[in-house]
Amino acid sequence: MNINETATYSIPYFLRPSGCLDCHINKPFNKEESIEIAAFHEHRFAFYYWLKWTNDLNGKIPSLVTFDWHQDLCPPYKDKVEELKSLETTKMSKVAFYTWARLEPTNDVQIQSAILLNKIQNVYVICRQKSRRDNPMIIEDYHGNTHKIYLFDNINEFEKMIPSLEEEHVFWDIDLDYFTLCNPPSMGGTTPGKKYTYLTKAAIEEQFSSQSPVIRWILERIEGMTIAMEPDFCGGLKHSNRLYSIVERALFTEPLFNKNIYRKYPDWKVHTNTI
Repeated sequence: MNINETATYSIPYFLRPSGCLDCHINKPFNKEESIEIAAFHEHRFAFYYWLKWTNDLNGKIPSLVTFDWHQDLCPPYKDKVEELKSLETTKMSKVAFYTWARLEPTNDVQIQSAILLNKIQNVYVICRQKSRRDNPMIIEDYHGNTHKIYLFDNINEFEKMIPSLEEEHVFWDIDLDYFTLCNPPSMGGTTPGKKYTYLTKAAIEEQFSSQSPVIRWILERIEGMTIAMEPDFCGGLKHSNRLYSIVERALFTEPLFNKNIYRKYPDWKVHTNTI
């Protein structure tokens, strides 16, 4: 079924991908503007938010900075290319349905799919998976525009590149499995003797501190933030939730996604310099 065969079903205009959480927060360095932060279990749902946010930016196309154990850089499968090309990207209910029902559940095509639609400019991937790809990768989108994807083994390598970058707008993407070191399902299966190991709480807080040149560079340009919980690759939901809690406490003054109208509104810790 093609997503545009609307005669077969009716998509409510307010639809968003199932199971996603999102909230608004003021920009770190511009209190006159806000951005949206979204969290979800499966990384592919970031595709919906990237398209939504780029549509709202009146022609500005942000680059993506993503922290992930995996590269997630597979192209759309050949039998899905025509459907992706024909996706009505300004109709967010259709994008939501496509993201949920048609985008590959392998959670590894969302980046290239967004690039091919010209909804992301360049991509900077900080990951643990060893690269067997060109670096940078050069991709031409469906409109003839050129995009580059850079791969980095760690945050320090990306920091070295920052002075040469000209990006004014970025999306920040985090897959919580980035904070795993030994990741058995990604390293040849659950072989006996292989167990998950993780970055320490102190190491996560140091990397994601507002004092980090990389994090500050991102926050000065941020137009949206996506967080993939990915419990399947974090050693289970308990560990995924623990990692999320560390990241949230490192970056924000109050919990996100809280509907209590009497709560303290969350802010970025960049203003308090505390962890």
